Amino acid sequence: MDYTRKLETPVLELRLGFLLLPDFTLLALTGFVEALRIAGDEFDLSRNLYCRWDIMAPDSRQIRSSCGLTVLPTAKLQPPDNYDYIVVVGGKLQSHERTDPAIVDYLRDAAERTVPLIGACTGSFMLARTGALEGRRACVHQFHVAEFQAEFPNILIESDRLFTIDGPRLTCPGGASAFDLAIHLIQRHCGRERALKTVSLLLFDEARASNHPQARTALDLSAPVRDPFVRRALLLMQQNLGSPVTIQSIAETLGTNMRRLTRAFHAQLDMSPAHTYRQIRLERALWLIGHTGKSMSEIAYECGFADASHFSRMFKEVFDTSPSDVRAQMRAETTGSRAVTGRFMSELSPT
Repeated sequence: MDYTRKLETPVLELRLGFLLLPDFTLLALTGFVEALRIAGDEFDLSRNLYCRWDIMAPDSRQIRSSCGLTVLPTAKLQPPDNYDYIVVVGGKLQSHERTDPAIVDYLRDAAERTVPLIGACTGSFMLARTGALEGRRACVHQFHVAEFQAEFPNILIESDRLFTIDGPRLTCPGGASAFDLAIHLIQRHCGRERALKTVSLLLFDEARASNHPQARTALDLSAPVRDPFVRRALLLMQQNLGSPVTIQSIAETLGTNMRRLTRAFHAQLDMSPAHTYRQIRLERALWLIGHTGKSMSEIAYECGFADASHFSRMFKEVFDTSPSDVRAQMRAETTGSRAVTGRFMSELSPT
């Protein structure tokens, strides 16, 4: 079969330029690029017929990702007007200080030309630092809300959704949400058929809407956590939900002692480390009850409880209702409306 016959005059519909910050997250980049690769061709031959992209950099040196894999740029910095969107992919915040000043200048120039800018993962921080998010909303990962709030108190944060589009500024918290944002752009520029094709070939059930909630991974903190021991301890807790580690081992990992860590937690969160750890696991369980069809035994295991009975007792102690009652009430009140589910879950608060 002659696969090229119907593609003699392809129409380029979507052009993206990527800027990778030092120690960027690989998944945020590949989520975008894989979606573009599939949507930008016919017959799955991996040609860039309808979608094209460049990975730009001031020079030709390799760019290291947070997992250690490196990516070679495919182009020097091109005129921003060459692209429909410029995508800034961030990663480790502490590595932002190593960003080439030429990239910062390039982003300011793109913003002045009103080229749409996308901040993926901590790329939103870089957009905010260049002034590109002034007066805009930004979608930030729940774990980075406190840091973003502290540095940019005048920017409205949204951490309860997968991505935010505010005029020519688009932001997503990274991870799988980069794929969801890419699908949205593909549907907007290339049509629904090609967006559905991409979702299907990558074995996703469906494209998630921008207001689909982020999976809850941490306590909802009303004030920034400034103590470095507490911040690092919270990260260790989040990384060990299914197989909880002891508070003693967390303290040792952080190079401190139980007494110092406990004082820091009480000062910052008005809770002990053990109480906080349990709260994080139960809030994750609450999210799973409301947004998945997993059994209570599966949820208990995933959140580090010995069994469903133990999980149910702890859940009721904190939320003053049982896990099964939460699920039953949501099913009774809605036939699938995320808005109703979200309101019901937001009414649950620790007792």
